[in-house]
Amino acid sequence: MSAELRPRIKIISKRSKDEVMEIIKQKVEDPKSTCKGWAKEGYAVIYAPQNEKHIWTPQLNLQIDETEKGTEVRGVIGPSENIWTAFAFTFSILGFIAFVCLFWGLSRLSLDYSAEILWLVPLTLILILGVYMLARIGQQLSKNEIRQLRVFIEASLTD
Repeated sequence: MSAELRPRIKIISKRSKDEVMEIIKQKVEDPKSTCKGWAKEGYAVIYAPQNEKHIWTPQLNLQIDETEKGTEVRGVIGPSENIWTAFAFTFSILGFIAFVCLFWGLSRLSLDYSAEILWLVPLTLILILGVYMLARIGQQLSKNEIRQLRVFIEASLTD
């Protein structure tokens, strides 16, 4: 398992961009399909089966572009936008707090003042590690759905 929180997919197809878009549209709109979603103007979002939806359920965001090798389909599997934004915001706030506390404490220390605020630096780093571990736990809980999304798009676009 890699350390990335949002696994990536890259597929090169010999089909045209329009054909790829049409195939994705047909597959996600098919009532028998396990995955649902939408596709429009070079972008697509594919959702894992909705009957098993949880807070950690991933989605596949695709970008479809034509290159000289063929049509390139690049995708990122991650949580919904709301969950991803909450994690990114939490990481940013905790990182900012650690940064401010570190510099405030070091400034006070260089002036021979009390620098008890430095104790917040390891605390915020522990909280950052906790948030990262929470994200990894969510990824582990959704590994079957991640596999389903990967298999769905790869099976749909096999030439």
